[in-house]
Amino acid sequence: MKSVLVKASAAAIVIGSLAACGGGSGGTNSSGHGKTPPVHEVTSAPSPKLEVPAGYDTSKGWQLSGKQVGTYAVLPHAGAMATMTSAGSAYRVTVRDAATGRVRWTGKPFRDLSEGETPGLVVVTVGGKDHLVTWSRGAKGGDALSKAKQVYAVDVYAADGSGDAVGPVHHVEVPATDFGTGRVTSAGERLLIPVTDKREVALDVTTGRTTAYDTDSLKVPGCSSCTYGNEIAALTERDPVVRNEGEGAFGIPGSWDDDRVAPAEADPATGMVWPGSGTHLIARWEEKNSGSHNVWAVLDGATGRVQASVLCAKPSIGTGEAPGSALSPNGRYLVSEHLAVDLGSKKAYCFEETGDSKPLIFTSVTDDGLAYGTSLTTGNSLTGTTAPVQLPLAAGSPKALAGDERTPVADFDGVGVFTHSEGNVPYLVVYPRNG
Repeated sequence: MKSVLVKASAAAIVIGSLAACGGGSGGTNSSGHGKTPPVHEVTSAPSPKLEVPAGYDTSKGWQLSGKQVGTYAVLPHAGAMATMTSAGSAYRVTVRDAATGRVRWTGKPFRDLSEGETPGLVVVTVGGKDHLVTWSRGAKGGDALSKAKQVYAVDVYAADGSGDAVGPVHHVEVPATDFGTGRVTSAGERLLIPVTDKREVALDVTTGRTTAYDTDSLKVPGCSSCTYGNEIAALTERDPVVRNEGEGAFGIPGSWDDDRVAPAEADPATGMVWPGSGTHLIARWEEKNSGSHNVWAVLDGATGRVQASVLCAKPSIGTGEAPGSALSPNGRYLVSEHLAVDLGSKKAYCFEETGDSKPLIFTSVTDDGLAYGTSLTTGNSLTGTTAPVQLPLAAGSPKALAGDERTPVADFDGVGVFTHSEGNVPYLVVYPRNG
């Protein structure tokens, strides 16, 4: 099933479209250490009063709306929301306080190298610190005699900047090929830049250093037959997690392999792995002896240790897409599409479709262990009708919410973030938690 969340990084991150309003003004300083923009407190409640789950105060909060559509991202450790909007041929980022909507800082305008595509916006969290990243891919340079060169241009911003023309702390350009449309993604604790099928580059957002990997030379540990088709599945702070989908094998060379960490119910020859939120990995195996279930698990990325696992009904139509995931700000709870996990108690729950129950997809989870998502009521995951649901992980039993309630796409720093549209106008609405 396809998650409505875009993955992400190593925290509870949501990327989407919105129309942005408001903005900062004040002293210009490209280093981000100049005059702080004036405070823009939001004193009135958002105009669309949404039906939301109990626990949020809809009489307060703030919103973004308008005709100028942009992209947004959550910076949970910084207690902030970031937006990227266009002005003519240039783009810029704006970071707002999550609780008040106040503009903390705005970035320098930058040029998009892509033609007809919006630049990418990614958040990577390393060591409890958020890093905001913009990227684009396209031609740069060239003149009457020389051809332009294809590059990935990546800018890394510190989440705690100040000023109204903040420059990136790292600007990195990586050569690209003249074909392909691979996206820069958060692969765990580093960014992954897909130069070609055989060459991938990891970017350390804290230092700006890059590491190139030749996938033909990467080895999948514990798999002597994995001679081709190897790829980087995820990135830890130091090492790549290498997988071979055809052979059902994965691990970190010289450290661990999935045969040694697979749960007892799993067939170790059928493994698959994806980056999860934070330092976690999401793994899946088929059940032993051609059983009717899959075995899903959350792993520690560095050691491969199983942090929680659960038997899960096999879907009638599987998917090879990377599952989205979200982590509660305190790091205890994780959701990944049909999975909901209490990492503290090492309990995992699966809500894949069965003969008696409808499939559930979770997109956010709070520090209190309340997971929010949707139930597919009719149709399929792409075109079907959904209904809102809530899962208290302490109980492990989901609850249907009122049909007109909207569930938060994120919950952090004492607020819930909701999306809404009226006509052709999109809204991003933020409500504080009660109390």
